[in-house]
Amino acid sequence: MVCKNCQTLNPFHELTCRNCKSYLRERVYNLDLWKLLEQLIESPKNGFTKIIYSEQKNFIVFIILIASFKFYLNTIFFFLTNPLTNLSSANIIRNYLILLLSVVVIISLFSLLIKITNQISGLVTRVKDIFSILSYSLIPNIFALAIFFPLELIFFGEYLFSNNPSPFIIKETVAYIMLVLELLLVVWTFFLAIMASYTLTKNVFCAIVMGILFGLLMFGSQFVLSFYLY
Repeated sequence: MVCKNCQTLNPFHELTCRNCKSYLRERVYNLDLWKLLEQLIESPKNGFTKIIYSEQKNFIVFIILIASFKFYLNTIFFFLTNPLTNLSSANIIRNYLILLLSVVVIISLFSLLIKITNQISGLVTRVKDIFSILSYSLIPNIFALAIFFPLELIFFGEYLFSNNPSPFIIKETVAYIMLVLELLLVVWTFFLAIMASYTLTKNVFCAIVMGILFGLLMFGSQFVLSFYLY
């Protein structure tokens, strides 16, 4: 941002000018989750900007914990895509912790990658800001867990996690509708990851590459882990 007082160019996250100490923007102490969700739906760029400006990056732990549980369920569904497999008793806590660790590692590594990329481009960014906006890009998976997963349990009951018979045999139309809705939320996750990167880089090409790569690693890791957890 350019200081209106002395015209000094400052990093995007700065509250006051590095030269004259004038305020560059309104101070943001905490994040209002519900207002932020509205912004991420209506104007993702403004929502991610608010996250970057906020001094307290609250709700990140909550988002990662809940999204990781949805990813744990995804590994079960990935495992059951093979009609020859049957889900045996699994260590739920262990598998969830493995998914949680993988999510934290991927977000952390990507935060460092984006920071280094920005630094090469001459942009000054903070790892905590990048980590925060990437974490918030996982919000659609919380919607999937809170809304779609209960509906799937209602429609398919215990057969939701079964291949004998598959939910696509029990209620084919409903199963495909739920699958499409789940895929749309996955696409939304990719879109938010792209917008999160764009908010910091202001580079469309870089944002698209980073966002897609982040999404592929996040969901790809779930697919790979599904073969080792069960």
